Amino acid sequence: MNISRRDRRVILIGGVIVLLLAAVWYGVLPLIEYARQLETDKNQLESDLIRKAEIIRQKDAYQQSLAGLMAAEDRFRSIMIEGTDPTQVTSELHRVVNTLAEQHGISVSRIDASLKPERFDSETIKQNPFMGNFLKLRVRASLKCTPDKLMAMLASIEGHPKFLAVERLEVRAWNVRPDKEINPDIVVMTLIFKPDESGADKKKPSSQARLAGNSSGGRS
Repeated sequence: MNISRRDRRVILIGGVIVLLLAAVWYGVLPLIEYARQLETDKNQLESDLIRKAEIIRQKDAYQQSLAGLMAAEDRFRSIMIEGTDPTQVTSELHRVVNTLAEQHGISVSRIDASLKPERFDSETIKQNPFMGNFLKLRVRASLKCTPDKLMAMLASIEGHPKFLAVERLEVRAWNVRPDKEINPDIVVMTLIFKPDESGADKKKPSSQARLAGNSSGGRS
């Protein structure tokens, strides 16, 4: 069959077009898709790296904050009267107050534990949850001394190496003179580290009740 030159040209052009389309379809398009996938993977990897870097930064900040809190707790506990038993620490507080009074020539007519150990109020704990780990212990002392000796004892309490605080001072006297004896009552307070475990204790009865209910249900 004779094919004219025009037909051969058409067939040649058609073949070239088919080859070009095949090259685009099987070569260029997959490369474009592969490049898009690489870009997507790159963006995803960058996002993951940024997220992980942020997590590491937050972890470092948290660890630094935790270390600071633990150091503050250690410093605070180092100035507290040793012991975690309220009776033992109250007894030591008795001794400290008696010793300070004796050092300043003050007569102690009565000294005893003032109220029972108690925790800080809920508002204080809400503002600083760390304070929920402490119990307040108090000693009330009735003294007989001159005003200057009382002031000296109060200064010694404030400057004591262990944590002591004068929570209340009552002076019942009229026309007080520096050389006149007065009969003040003071309440000295200290703290002990004793985390509150009442929350855990409250959960036990409900758990036991559920167990009892399950047991009774199984028997029926």
